[in-house]
Amino acid sequence: MGRISDDIKAGQFAGMYLLYGEEAFLRNYNKNSLKLALVSPDDNLNYSYFEGSGTNVSEVVDLINTMPFMSDKRVVLCENTGWMAKEEGGGADLSMLTDALESISEDVVFILCEEKVDKRSKLYKTISSHGVCEEFARLTDDRLANWVRGYAANQGKNLNPNTAMYFVTETGNDMLLLSLELDKLIAWALDKNEITIEDVDSVCTHQINNKIFDMITSISNHRQKEALKLYYDLLNLRESPFHIQALLVRQYNNMLIVRDGISRGMGVQAIAAKTGIRDWLVRKLADSVRSMSLSEIRDNIEACAGAEEAIKTGNMTDTLAIELLIISLSNKRKVQ
Repeated sequence: MGRISDDIKAGQFAGMYLLYGEEAFLRNYNKNSLKLALVSPDDNLNYSYFEGSGTNVSEVVDLINTMPFMSDKRVVLCENTGWMAKEEGGGADLSMLTDALESISEDVVFILCEEKVDKRSKLYKTISSHGVCEEFARLTDDRLANWVRGYAANQGKNLNPNTAMYFVTETGNDMLLLSLELDKLIAWALDKNEITIEDVDSVCTHQINNKIFDMITSISNHRQKEALKLYYDLLNLRESPFHIQALLVRQYNNMLIVRDGISRGMGVQAIAAKTGIRDWLVRKLADSVRSMSLSEIRDNIEACAGAEEAIKTGNMTDTLAIELLIISLSNKRKVQ
């Protein structure tokens, strides 16, 4: 249990919190838990939310300096601002923020959620000195397997340790994806108390991962109709477009690692040993990435990130955003 969980349990809160690290699922869980513990869900007067690099620092500072209205706390939550990364270029705006945090009222709580931080920055040092900084890193496979068992147990389902580890090994270490796959698995095993490896194979991993891999192969070979058909097949399997996008990113990231290893003259076993990607997957990826450059794979990852942003900002529906992503990627010319 971390400091944030301890504060929520005790009902005693710091004036500022920084939640950071690669594991978005844990960041979001603790962020939402803090918010619910501090302010009523329907209290729009005392809760303010900002997201993105365009967040107005002056507006945030004004709210930090404003007392709550008929409530014990005012909560100001900022997310994915990039403030930590641009500390040197933040100038007077970020200095104004750190000054406000130095004298924050006990009636106000400032929450900042970022994936990456620079611990040398003034903003980080201010929050760590006067509040709570908690990192949410990727969990090890053993800890993920224990979490999977607990998650299932809360839904009345049992996974033995071997099944839980198999599930993690096949599905990956992204807790958001794991939770989505677990929800499907639990629904599948509606009338059963015990979830088995056979259930995992039937519902979760192989058919989805294989279709994702086939989709990427079709995209790389510019077989657009085939790639779109595979996408529609995944939708028919009740996969969410957002989940499909996340799986595409994970596969492209693996391709980037393997392509980089090949360019350095590394063999399959050496790449597998260094990266933790299983041997058979390295071989499969190696065949696909030999005709692709590192820059082409990076461009594809950036395109996936653009689709994710379009979904999160509400500029496109998730289904349309991923469909257009596939069309765009499969239209690209091969890099010679």
